[in-house]
Amino acid sequence: MKKTIMIFGISSFIGSNLIEQLKDEFRIIGTYHKTPVDIPGITSLPCDVLRKEYVSSLVALFRPDVIVYAIGLNSLSTCEKFSKQCEALNTKGAVNCATASDRYSSKFIYFSSGFVFNGDNNEVRESETPFPQTTYGKTLSSTEFYIQRSCLNYVILRCSTIYGRSYGRINKNWFEQLQYSLVNGDQIIVDDSIHTGFLDASILGDAVRVIVKKNISNRLLNLSSQDSLTRYEFAKIYAKIFRKDGSLVQPGIGAFPGMMKSDIDDKKPLYFKLNPLTFEELTGLSMPKIEQSLKLTQKKWGLLSR
Repeated sequence: MKKTIMIFGISSFIGSNLIEQLKDEFRIIGTYHKTPVDIPGITSLPCDVLRKEYVSSLVALFRPDVIVYAIGLNSLSTCEKFSKQCEALNTKGAVNCATASDRYSSKFIYFSSGFVFNGDNNEVRESETPFPQTTYGKTLSSTEFYIQRSCLNYVILRCSTIYGRSYGRINKNWFEQLQYSLVNGDQIIVDDSIHTGFLDASILGDAVRVIVKKNISNRLLNLSSQDSLTRYEFAKIYAKIFRKDGSLVQPGIGAFPGMMKSDIDDKKPLYFKLNPLTFEELTGLSMPKIEQSLKLTQKKWGLLSR
């Protein structure tokens, strides 16, 4: 019998990509808030994760083996501007789902980020203490702490930048904006100060599949490419692999929340590189370098490179 995975947020970028990776091997139950999802073979239901009792009733109804929380605000600037909404979705909603997972003996999988650190270190391991400087990082860090202290069966994946296409096409994510600009011959200015890893969304799906199959529990793991780049450097490699005009990509400095003006003026680099060694040892999966990840993307979308 197939295991049941309940994904909270199947209309989100992460949630919609997980469905594509997992639907053939698992029974998928998905929830959405305002964007209905109609995928053959997938049961989807409306849900407000801030309603604790309703979340609990849904989990009680389906008794999933695994609960995946794919909801939240992940834009640094949006989280600073809408801090209450950021805290509600990144923390309160996650706590509600984690509580329900414990009540009905489900594994709880939560996605965090390298932005729980302050950007001063070139590379970090799981054992290092978070020191977030942004609202986004603070909400993730507090949720990590709650899950580790309170949940009986969990996996926290601290992820590098995950890129790909999303289910909803109303608002393009940064990767889709990059694609759109290069396809249409438009110049695009991309940040050249923040260094992270980059992984195709399908690799995240592979990670979740292996975690479920190997029944990995009660671990916080880094999921990242072997190397790190800025979005500008990433975009230049993307243009090369997909045979687009790389001269359209111009470097800029993103307004990283909490940075002093002097740091921006001095173009101080920030590093949020996660070391994936422990993840590789536990799962048997080898993490690619960024260029290898983009070649995987190109292989999936081969026609786009012509």
